[in-house]
Amino acid sequence: MTQYTAANRQFFQLFEHLTDPVIVINTRGIIVYINENAKNLFSLKNEHADGRHVDTILLDYTYPIDEGTNKQKCIGISEQSQLIKVKVTTQQLTIEDVQYKIMIIEDLQRNKTEELKNLSKELANIKLALDKSTMIAITDPKGNFKLVNQKFCDLSKYNAEELIGENFCILNSSYHPKQFFRDLWKTVRQGETWLGEILIKGKDGSLYWVETTIVPFLDEGGRPYQYFSLSTDITKRVTVENQLQEVMKVDFIETMKNLQNGIFKMKMDGKGRFIYTMAAGKLLDAIGADEATLLHHTPHDVFPKEIADLKYRHYKEAFTGNRVNYEVELEGRLVFVDITPIVQGNSVIEIVGTVHDISELRSTQRELKVNQFQYQSLFQFSQDYVISVTPSGEIIDMNPNMLELYKNAYGTIPRLKLEQLVADEDKEITVHYFQKAIEGNPQNFDLNVQTQKGKFVFNVTFLPIIVDKQIKGVYSIGKDITEQRRVQETNEYLAHHDELTKLPNRRWIVKKLNDSLQLAEKSNIQLAVLFIDLDRFKSINDTLGHLIGDQLLEEISSRLLDTIDRDKQHLARLGGDEFMILCPEIDHQEEVIVLAKNLLEKLSTPLHIDEFELMVSTSIGISFYPTSGTTAVELMKKADIALYQAKEHGRNMYQVYTTSMDDKQFQRFFMERDLRKAIMNDEFIAHFQPRVDAITGKTIGAEALIRWMHPTYGMVSPREFIPLAEETGLIISLGKWMKRQVCEQLVTWRAANIPLIPISVNISSQRFLQSGFAQDLRELLSEYKLDGHWIELEITENSLMKNEEYIYQTLLELKEMGVKIYIDDFGTGYSSFHYLKAFELDGIKIDMSFIQHISCQSENAAITAAMIKMAQQLNMDVIAEGVETKEELAFLLEQNCHHIQGFYYGRPCAAMEFEKMYL
Repeated sequence: MTQYTAANRQFFQLFEHLTDPVIVINTRGIIVYINENAKNLFSLKNEHADGRHVDTILLDYTYPIDEGTNKQKCIGISEQSQLIKVKVTTQQLTIEDVQYKIMIIEDLQRNKTEELKNLSKELANIKLALDKSTMIAITDPKGNFKLVNQKFCDLSKYNAEELIGENFCILNSSYHPKQFFRDLWKTVRQGETWLGEILIKGKDGSLYWVETTIVPFLDEGGRPYQYFSLSTDITKRVTVENQLQEVMKVDFIETMKNLQNGIFKMKMDGKGRFIYTMAAGKLLDAIGADEATLLHHTPHDVFPKEIADLKYRHYKEAFTGNRVNYEVELEGRLVFVDITPIVQGNSVIEIVGTVHDISELRSTQRELKVNQFQYQSLFQFSQDYVISVTPSGEIIDMNPNMLELYKNAYGTIPRLKLEQLVADEDKEITVHYFQKAIEGNPQNFDLNVQTQKGKFVFNVTFLPIIVDKQIKGVYSIGKDITEQRRVQETNEYLAHHDELTKLPNRRWIVKKLNDSLQLAEKSNIQLAVLFIDLDRFKSINDTLGHLIGDQLLEEISSRLLDTIDRDKQHLARLGGDEFMILCPEIDHQEEVIVLAKNLLEKLSTPLHIDEFELMVSTSIGISFYPTSGTTAVELMKKADIALYQAKEHGRNMYQVYTTSMDDKQFQRFFMERDLRKAIMNDEFIAHFQPRVDAITGKTIGAEALIRWMHPTYGMVSPREFIPLAEETGLIISLGKWMKRQVCEQLVTWRAANIPLIPISVNISSQRFLQSGFAQDLRELLSEYKLDGHWIELEITENSLMKNEEYIYQTLLELKEMGVKIYIDDFGTGYSSFHYLKAFELDGIKIDMSFIQHISCQSENAAITAAMIKMAQQLNMDVIAEGVETKEELAFLLEQNCHHIQGFYYGRPCAAMEFEKMYL
């Protein structure tokens, strides 16, 4: 027994767990370890296993020279002298500076035996599968059965003894023609496989369809010595197919009978007569040529001689191989007959004719001629200015109106180009639009037309002239909009200017300020806004009358214009006695201060209007970009604050805006600070307002509304803190608090066995658009073990307008939880039913502004009714908010809207009060 160290023993013991035979030898070839699998392979007993030379069990083993992995096949010998084919994989191993070779033995003979066993098993399984599903037969070269399986016997109703030796003809159903079997035998006798479907007859006379594959087995000379056939029963499939074909045949016949037109077929009999073989279609019935009339008859059997002769001539031509057509009137209808020959080989075997009613077509053509005359009348007497132009732009015709406009300039109108009639500044655009029209696209635009009578503004339409799908030219139809344009320009001027002072108005100056702010931001420059207000103007107006007041405003406007640099500064009247000066670019704020002082001085001089000498002082407020604000609204607001500071400090002065002037800013600061504390101190409470089914009077849901109980000021209205929360982002924390509060309340009611109702929560667009919104709600519902249908979400339309792909995914996840989604304040935003349909929302809540006074405001009533009807058409819930009166409720019930929320049924209240009153 070989001795080795503990380390060797521990390592070698690892080989006991291997399924392969393993032998370890030393450098002299002596076996120092052999595992049980190797002992079993070579039939070695424990006392004969190790300590012997490896050559005693591996007869032709060759020791590898290199130290890497070596693989070789050799012959092993067992203790009983039985030779074994093996494969040896050798690997060098060093343990405690001693070298060994590990030999892993693979029994090749055993593996091959296993393969044969597996193959035999697989063949047995295949045979079993074939016997269960497939008919198998072997015949000799004459078609006599040599072997059949049980499946073949089951289907044919013969037993094997009855079939063996019999010819395949015993199964002949007489369905197939002799040529069918000739082709079959020809194929297999050539050594080729035949595949097809055969109808066979069983012993009991039953017929079966089988799908058969016949494989010829060939001898060394390539001649078939027997045939192997595999058949599958397809009787059910063929039966269904035949039934389907019969149905399709009947359906085809019915379809042909229901054709609006007509179709017929004819053949020539042995006597040269043309015989109708088919006739179908409603048109043939209408003209007295239905199937019963035509079938198996000649044209002369059916039609009057004149018509029959006409038909005969064309049918004769068609039977020569030519396609022909003709028109004939039958039963008051003009029909068009188109005949096509059906050719087989070199012969026409039949003809097919289609019949179309062209009565309306010919009537239309006659009407077209009439329309052409009418068009000429319209062209001649139209009050518009009409020109016909070739594709190259040459004028070929003008209506009288256009001729009258140009006759003094061009007389009889030679071959002018269209662009010659247009003012120089519009020539290029006219050519552009003309080219578009030549491409087939109608164009409409305004242009200036120059004539000896003066300059006119025309609204011009270019219409392509299309004949037989080809563009042959362009009609130019012009309307004189000169007066309309003048009125439009006047209105546009008045829309941006003050009618009294002729100064730009608020709309104009605000746009100018916005444009200047964009430039200032890009160029990093300062600008200034000055608000100017006349002190005690109302007193002058009330005392001396509006006429004097208007003249005073005109004089003030004139002095202001004289004081500013009109090239660099802009003056506008905002309304009443308020003016604004915009300085779109300043280098230093000091230059604006100098301007303000000059204005005060200029306006301090007495004004003489009629017999009155008027002393007028002014107050001026100034704001600067960017120190006072960065938007038009901010700058005008801050200038206004500074203006009133000037008035409060005694008038007749200017004030520059500083942050200390804005008390509201301080108020906002403290409110924001307190709001943050309120979130930490849990100063909010949830109120609930019932949603009622007006038909049953039952509470079917509620809306959760947040309230702030301020420790100093008491209950703070949501109108004061919600906008601030949205602006600062605190609305997200408030939304999370409210959702959790609603879940807690639902769980409380559930524990008290109070029937639950869905509670809706308003969700800000900021939170809804944040990633993970649906997942957060899922986790919250899971935490409180609540189903999603107890929570409803109210979102605004603005939430849907951003990142539609993300919104769609979020809505999908919410719907999977059972959460319903409603659009809140519907009607106040975009009111887009497109989004409602696209996102498959559950309903809308109509804003209370449409509900209040709905019974006496017909416009609100019409809009509300339309919204309700449209939502109902989309199978959406409709909830009316803010219902306060019986009249409002009655109107909504008339519109089939009975989900109501408002003071009529209940005000928002705390949870305990809600529970007592509504649950």
